[in-house]
Amino acid sequence: MSAKVLLVAVWGVLTPVLAQVPSSAAPKPSVATPATLSPTAKEGVRLAQRDCPSDGFDKARCARAIALLEEAANENPNQQDVQLALAQAYWNTSFRESPQGRSRGDLRQRSLDIYQRQVELGSKDARPYWELSLRQKDEAQRLPLLRRTVELNPVHPQANRELARTELSVGEVDAAVLSYQKHLEVSPYRDSSDALAHLDFAKQLEGAGRPKDAAQVTERVSTLMQGERRATRCEVWRSADPKLYAQKAELSKKVKELLPYCTETASLEQAAELERQGRVDEAIVAAKRQLEENPKPEATHVMLERLYQSKGEPAQAAQVATQTLEQEPDAKEKCERFRELAPTTVRAMPQDQVEALRRDCHQP
Repeated sequence: MSAKVLLVAVWGVLTPVLAQVPSSAAPKPSVATPATLSPTAKEGVRLAQRDCPSDGFDKARCARAIALLEEAANENPNQQDVQLALAQAYWNTSFRESPQGRSRGDLRQRSLDIYQRQVELGSKDARPYWELSLRQKDEAQRLPLLRRTVELNPVHPQANRELARTELSVGEVDAAVLSYQKHLEVSPYRDSSDALAHLDFAKQLEGAGRPKDAAQVTERVSTLMQGERRATRCEVWRSADPKLYAQKAELSKKVKELLPYCTETASLEQAAELERQGRVDEAIVAAKRQLEENPKPEATHVMLERLYQSKGEPAQAAQVATQTLEQEPDAKEKCERFRELAPTTVRAMPQDQVEALRRDCHQP
């Protein structure tokens, strides 16, 4: 499970499960000037980064990293990179210990003590505030830590989002709106999971009596998703509450035009089940019925091509592909679909059409 999912999953009541955030997923923003590290400290940090993250954790080698970091910390307790690497190494190691053993709790407490000490010393590094915020059970206790995190690092990739959610949970709606706007400004869009997270926050705003602010977030999602495949956009909007875009006439129109590409798919679902059962001929019949009922879902055409290929009928597969591409009005979607065709399908298609598609799609 990703760190992101963990954060969403525990929204409301933060439990120790949240602490399993992989160190590899934890950002390391800092505005502090790093001190020159001793050779022992450098090696300890290097090994901790390599062998102590949750992904690829190696207990023996992480223990070696901890030993070096502890040695470096004893020599110079003011090396913040050492302290933070040691705290994370303790934390990740704790999950390799028996749940009933004292060592698990001891390691976690050592980790918390390091983060807490850095916070109490007024660190100018965002990391200890962020890490400690992840490990707080109480939202009110998280709030000042998150605010200090974004104060020190305004472009933190996750803290603005978590600050907005925390502010909303404690009833500071105006602050939450501003924090989420900041999150949208500074956090690069990655994929549809981000779009779904944004829509989830918009739904929370709508539930908090802020439909206009919710609509603004929703409209931003539409802009961010412009580069996504149509099928992906359709699935995202299919999951969205219509209230979120009802106030935006243009967006509402776009969504209504998009939804047929991933709805009204009963026969397609039946065809998929028949294909799983190996009943290819019956699956073809169901897929054809789907085309009659609603030809827009791309998955129907993809399935038919695949089914005909499985029967050793590339000519039929090519016929499906040819008709699909001829009827596709969107040039980008047409090229994406063409690139995904099986080579045997392409060879069975009219060669003048293939050559034209290769030119239009800049494909050799």
